[in-house]
Order: sequence, then C-alpha cells, then structure tokens
Amino acid sequence: MTVKPLRRKPFTLTLIILLYSCGGDSVEDIIDTYQGGNKKVFVRYHSDESVLEKHFYNNAGEMVYVERDSLSKSFDFQNFLQGSWIMERMTVNDEIVFEKDSVYNPENPPNVYLFSRKKLLVSGPQYSADYSIQYLDSSQIEMEGRWSYGVEGDVNFRSQRVNFDIDYLQVLSYYSFQWTEFLEDPEKEEEVIFTRLIIPPVIEEPDTFITPISDIE
Repeated sequence: MTVKPLRRKPFTLTLIILLYSCGGDSVEDIIDTYQGGNKKVFVRYHSDESVLEKHFYNNAGEMVYVERDSLSKSFDFQNFLQGSWIMERMTVNDEIVFEKDSVYNPENPPNVYLFSRKKLLVSGPQYSADYSIQYLDSSQIEMEGRWSYGVEGDVNFRSQRVNFDIDYLQVLSYYSFQWTEFLEDPEKEEEVIFTRLIIPPVIEEPDTFITPISDIE
C-alpha cells in the first residue's frame, strides 16, 4: 500500500487586532526589539517640550544614535501620527460614554482612523470618513472632507461635509493622544483619547508534507 503525500493547506491567521497601548500616563517604552529580544528602539516623550526622543540600539545593546522629533513642528507631527489609531475612551461631562473592549471582537470591530501624508480615512461597521488633511505646527491638523453613518438609503443614514476644520491633538505618549474638540460641541466638556493600533502581519505556515510510505511486502 502506498500512502499519498498529504498537503496541509496554508494556515492564514485570522486578522487579529492588537490593541497595544502603554497607557496615557506612560511617556517612555520600548517600541521595537530584535528577534532575540534585545531592545532595538526605545522612545521617551517629553511633554513639557513636546519632543519625542528615540534611542536606537544595535543587537549587542549599544546605543548607536538618537533622534529628537519636535512634535510642535508639522513635519515631525505628521511622521508621529501616520498609521492606524482607534478610540480608547470618550468622557463627556465627567461621564464615560465609550471605552474600548479589552479583547478584540470580530463581530464588533472598532472604527479605525488611518493617518497618511495627505489623508485621514476612517472605516468601521457603521461609520466612515474621507478627509484631506494638512498637518500644522503646534500639533494641529486641518481637515476637509465628508463623513457618513449607516447605510445609504436607510432611514438612519447621515452624512455631512466638513470644511477646513482645525483641531488640536495633545500627544500623551508614543501610543496615545487626546483629540481636543472632537465632538465640536462647546456646551460639552469632553476628553477623547486615541491609542495607536498595531496590526500584526498575516502569517502563513509553510507547506507540510507527509513523507510517502512505500508498500511493505
């Protein structure tokens, strides 16, 4: 009897969203490591100066150089924001009205805010937005575009144009910032915190074969 080689189908990890936040009070952390576990990039945020300090290390543990980004300058602020973020918590008039789940729920994914060089795109189960964006000095952004909520044609569908809206984002750490006047309601006292989102790459297991077994007479 000959056993045919069995081919295992490539196993693709289901998209896992890792909510990786060092917390609003923390101002320093290791953000990258070598494969063996040694630190590669260490960052420290100086809130008084609005400066993000990056320390780069070789695999032997020696610091090789330091970068200091002034987040009050538009170019450095743009580099800091680029990537994906989600809302961590929203407090309105001292009442928490939203707090992200501690565990990712694929049936109720969060709205993802993707900052790029010229765009802010928001995607979620009900909410989406497409803004042209300019990064300004003093940690400000200027946005122009449109947001929508719900499915077009439904009775609850809403959509609105936003023209030259300027907002201030207060950096709290490498992993978090506070979006000032997010709700654009002067009658409400708000605190809206966003956290950096790291999406692990999709990993495929190598194909595995079972060695054929020849007939044994």
